[in-house]
Amino acid sequence: MSLLLLQTSDVKVRELETAATQLPARLDPLRRDLAKLQGMLDGEKAKLAETESWRKSQQELLEREREALKSAQSKLNASKNTKEYGAANREVENKRKSITDREAELKKVSEVATTSNTQLATRDKDVEGVRTQLAESEAGIADQLSSLTNALAEARVARDDARGKVDKEWLKIYDSLVGKRGYAVAPVIKGVCQGCHMALPPQ
Repeated sequence: MSLLLLQTSDVKVRELETAATQLPARLDPLRRDLAKLQGMLDGEKAKLAETESWRKSQQELLEREREALKSAQSKLNASKNTKEYGAANREVENKRKSITDREAELKKVSEVATTSNTQLATRDKDVEGVRTQLAESEAGIADQLSSLTNALAEARVARDDARGKVDKEWLKIYDSLVGKRGYAVAPVIKGVCQGCHMALPPQ
């Protein structure tokens, strides 16, 4: 009876130890999801920053071209002959075309940036949602782990108490069997051992 009680205590300790070890791993999928989403978000933010930097530089070039257009128009107005007028006129037309093309390109980039900002806001919410879920799950796991730790401490005390009630010679045999098979005590039902499934002779 003492051996059976010891084995029951041992099994409970092992089960609680396994549960305590495996419990934190339940959060791994959620952590991977968060890392993946955060990586995507960081990548999109970096691309948007590059786009914004490019847009700013193009805006500065556009301002310079507008100034150059004013200068070209002044040359056109100050033309003294047909040759000067033709050259100045071509310069004005080239500047106007360059400005029109750059404005069109900047408009496209601005529209893309606006869309990206909207998507980033949505992605930010997704990341925050997963982060909140992870924090709540971590708190829940911490509570469960605390309960498991307390239960494990109690189970170990009960196991040590059960070991103290078994003769040392029997403990050696018990520990040897547990080390080999994982159990040492098995019930006999209708003359058959439920551990090795062998029929036992009446004697």
